[in-house]
Amino acid sequence: MTSATEALAGRRILITRPAHQSGGWRDLLHTAGALTDCIPLLDIVPVEEDDAIQAIKNLVMDFDQFEHAIFVSQNAVQHGFDWLEMYWPQLPQGPRYYAIGAATARAIRARGAEPEIGNTGDAGDGIPSTMDSEALLALPPLQHPQGERVIIFRGQGGRTLIGDTLVERGARLDYCELYQRALPAEATEQLRAYGHIPDAITVHSGETLDNLHRALDASGRSALRQCHLICPSPRVAERARELGFTRVLAAHNAGDSAMLAALKDALAADDS
Repeated sequence: MTSATEALAGRRILITRPAHQSGGWRDLLHTAGALTDCIPLLDIVPVEEDDAIQAIKNLVMDFDQFEHAIFVSQNAVQHGFDWLEMYWPQLPQGPRYYAIGAATARAIRARGAEPEIGNTGDAGDGIPSTMDSEALLALPPLQHPQGERVIIFRGQGGRTLIGDTLVERGARLDYCELYQRALPAEATEQLRAYGHIPDAITVHSGETLDNLHRALDASGRSALRQCHLICPSPRVAERARELGFTRVLAAHNAGDSAMLAALKDALAADDS
């Protein structure tokens, strides 16, 4: 069996994560022997409109009235807990906390709350690496939320699968939309000036994929659609194929271990 180090040694990988979130992924690739380039294709911008800020404030002030608090990403944890700590120096006892993804669960734990993770985990700290939307919806406390209040911390315009399902189960739902996702202003020019054809490109979200698509068209680098593209889920992979990417592989989830395994599989296939 080909190891990650054997598959990635000397290979060039283009990383598209926000700059402040790419360090761990870059280090993991370097450890496996890969060469990396980073062109961030997603900016996380806090909301600034007065109405949006007031909506956040109202929900945060009522936080003790919620039975369930769901965080969809590390960004949601960062921005959500920054708001919570302004109004709740000591977190209230009422809400249960939930995370999409192991990194998000660890971010919640780092902010002093304990995420619901089910009965088993496959990481050393007991946190499952496979906690996607479907797995979260399978957790026992969310099976019968009739009449219970649920708050979902997220960016503007995120997926509605979790919220729609919980409303169908009888929950009273509020979205706390904390930030916007944007294409960095310099991304198109960075792609235009990028002097390599990487062995693979990694995207960690659907929003990043959409921005990559836009930036490739605007920069005249559409040929990069022929590179291996590693996506964080089958849903994002299917979207990539619709956008014209030809060598798409879906990881089991957006966690580093799953993304690395998918990247190894894609590159090992070139050598077989």
